Amino acid sequence: MNKKTIQVIRWIARVLAALMAAFMAFMFVGNAATDGVGPLFKMNVRETLMMAAFAAVFVGLILGWKREKQGGWLVVVGMALFYLFDFAFSGTFPRGPFFALIALPGILFLIAGYGLKATD
Repeated sequence: MNKKTIQVIRWIARVLAALMAAFMAFMFVGNAATDGVGPLFKMNVRETLMMAAFAAVFVGLILGWKREKQGGWLVVVGMALFYLFDFAFSGTFPRGPFFALIALPGILFLIAGYGLKATD
């Protein structure tokens, strides 16, 4: 890929990552504001594992701005674990496209991160 294409992919990934991270933070703060932080200390194993996977995704979305490969892998692996845990505990995968779309910035970070080496 040429450098211009990688720059476009990088900025699309960054904008999407910022939007996804902001949405995740908004949802977390909104739940904490209405329910308090007490429920975080009363989560069962399923909720704890899925929250940890989502936390990895959140960190990956932020990290991807500076370290595309590491951030991208955190997002993709975190979402894969989220799906795996949901399936293991419920027997079904999350419905709808939203959860899958959260992985998109991570995939784009990986494309930008590894695509840059292809042009060197």
